[in-house]
Formats: sequence, structure tokens, C-alpha cells
Amino acid sequence: MAFTEKELRQMVKDAGVRMLEENLVQGTWGNISIRLDEKHALVTPSGLDYVVMTPDDLPVVDIETLEWTGPRKPTSERKIHAAILRARPEINVVLHSHPTWGATFASTHLSLPAFNDKMKKYLLGDVRCAKYGLAGTKKLTKNTVAAMEGRNACFLANHGVFVCGKTLEDAFEACRALEEGCKTYIEQKTVEKAKADKYTTELSLELFKKTYKK
Repeated sequence: MAFTEKELRQMVKDAGVRMLEENLVQGTWGNISIRLDEKHALVTPSGLDYVVMTPDDLPVVDIETLEWTGPRKPTSERKIHAAILRARPEINVVLHSHPTWGATFASTHLSLPAFNDKMKKYLLGDVRCAKYGLAGTKKLTKNTVAAMEGRNACFLANHGVFVCGKTLEDAFEACRALEEGCKTYIEQKTVEKAKADKYTTELSLELFKKTYKK
């Protein structure tokens, strides 16, 4: 990525505030990583509000060893960020968020089909759900990387979503495509179940006409 470290730090800071503004996270939840070079990434710190976070607060994490430097401890989910960046050399940005519809769908443990062009473009196919694992464990990291294989997004069972992209803008587009897709799919399934048989509908209509007939 053709940016200086100073520029990347500011970009991550701005992205954190943007996640709040777009209702992708609440409070200190969620996290961001951006590739610094082949071996390192800038990662958001643990438990720090994006509004008060400064560019200098971002620790640098070695994506191979997970060792880090900086004034603040990196997010507890740095293992997942590092694993995705290792597995996907073409990817430079990883976002973890808890959007309303995405988190709702994650609770189903199901996969979301890519049913429109925007989802196919930014998510690269159906969105799988990583099997449940305790936060910070190797199991959860392994499950997440497996679910992300060949895709730019995945659900974390009973938790939230991970998305990735070549750029921050690509990652945000993936977030939006996923959230819109979840919302549409859930609403479609709700409408699909809201059926009334012909007899009941006609009977209700006749009763309505008799009741309100002038």
C-alpha cells in the first residue's frame, strides 16, 4: 500500500469513528487492522473508544509471532486479524464489527447466499458462519480463517462479522453489502411466512364490508 505509516495510522483512526457513525459497532466493540508491511500490521488497541483514540495509540503487531510494540495493548482478536492477513496476502484491511442485522444473522449459525450483484462483487460469494469458539482461542481463529477462505466476509457464531478488502473503502463496501444483504434476507423470510389462506381472507373481507356498510 502506497501510504506512510503516519497516513495509515490516521486512516485507521478515521475508520474507527466511521464504524461508529455507520452503526457497525457500539462503544469500544469491534476492531480494525491494516497491513503495514509484509510482516506487520497496525491494529486497534483493546478497550479504547474510537472517538478518543489517537493515531499514536495504535500498536504494531507482528503477524507471524503476534509480538507487539506500542503504548497500548492490541485487541484480543489480533490473532484472527493476523491469521487472515497471513492467509490472504492480497488483502490489506480487516474489519470486525457488530452491525445489527449481521449480528442477528450470526446468531442463526447459517450461511447467507449472495443473492444480488453487490454481494457477489464485494463478498465474492455466499457468507459462511465460523463455528463457535471462545474469544481469543486458536479454535476460533482457525474456524474464522476457514470460513473466510475465498470470501471477503464471514459470520462469527453468536457474535458478529469479519470482513476484509484490499483497501479500507473495499472493506467498508463489504460491510455495507453484508449488512444490507442480511436485512433483506431476514425481511424476505419474515414476509414469506406472513401468509393468509384465500378462504380466511375472503371471509374477513365480507365481515368488514357488513360491519362498516353505510
